[in-house]
Amino acid sequence: MGVGHVPKEPVRAEGARTQFQRPQRGRTSTTRHLAATAQARVARGQWAEQHVARWYQQHGYLVVARNWRSKRGELDVVATLGGVLVVCEVKARATNAMGTPAEAVTVAKQLKIRRATADYRQALRDANDPLSHQVRCVRFDVACVLGTQLDMLLDAF
Repeated sequence: MGVGHVPKEPVRAEGARTQFQRPQRGRTSTTRHLAATAQARVARGQWAEQHVARWYQQHGYLVVARNWRSKRGELDVVATLGGVLVVCEVKARATNAMGTPAEAVTVAKQLKIRRATADYRQALRDANDPLSHQVRCVRFDVACVLGTQLDMLLDAF
């Protein structure tokens, strides 16, 4: 016999039960924890978007679209007031641990929002919506929600 010999029968004490050789149970599932945090992020984002839409309404704006999507991006909140089309990007964070919400709106994200806004305006023209004739200019805002505090950056970019 050499080093590689393995007995055919499992090595067990006489009368020992197989339950002692099973893997241990009761470990915490990491996928369940990740799913719960993802759900919390989605819920925080939805709450923040509702909060921002209410803010615009309280300040006299008419919210015309929420979560509008095109191939080139998504617009969180679209409002209008006196010929100005306001496109607001909503960023929500529980804490500043990963940076402030405003820092998340990078130049690449701004470009994506601008392209999606062009698609939105084209969709208004294609649908012959009266709003397309009323809009004289476009303003881009960023809504930063940190915890429950709302900070609006008007004409951010």
